[in-house]
Amino acid sequence: MKTHDRYIEIARALVGAIREESPDRLIVADGADIGQTPVMGLVDLGLVQSTRGYLPKMVSHYTATWVPENEFESFEEPVWPMVDAKGTLWNRERLKRELIDPWKPLLEAGIPVHVGEWGCFTKTPHAVMLAWMEDLLSLWKEVGWGYAMWNLRGDFGVVDSNRPDVKYEDFHGHKLDRKLLELMLAY
Repeated sequence: MKTHDRYIEIARALVGAIREESPDRLIVADGADIGQTPVMGLVDLGLVQSTRGYLPKMVSHYTATWVPENEFESFEEPVWPMVDAKGTLWNRERLKRELIDPWKPLLEAGIPVHVGEWGCFTKTPHAVMLAWMEDLLSLWKEVGWGYAMWNLRGDFGVVDSNRPDVKYEDFHGHKLDRKLLELMLAY
């Protein structure tokens, strides 16, 4: 999206209609470009803006067949930290530059931000996933952002994720990834 003008126009119309019916309703607006870009043109509307936590996709979506190949930074089995196919290091500092810093103008304007989607596909090695997630969670805690995982149960979730390298705990008939749960509870 070159400009966000059309997005802003539609969002303003929708917010206006919602406020007519429910003036105090909490409204969350997705960031532009699939939640990757803050939308400064919505700052005056009193919204929460939502971002994503999927970078680098070579970690979050390793072997996910629905992601276009050109979106992956590498096709090697992920480790964390990791060097991508261009020789660029991905680590906690890079995550901050890519996922936190672009949103600082919103934070400085007093606009709440939350991570509306994040997680790690079941094919990423568990230890790599946990290390990557800890970096993300610690960064989000530093800036006061809440988050929502893509799913609770399933290939990105805390239960029934079908990871081959996890020692699961039975939890009411579901397979709980206790290490992931404890990590999330720590932040």
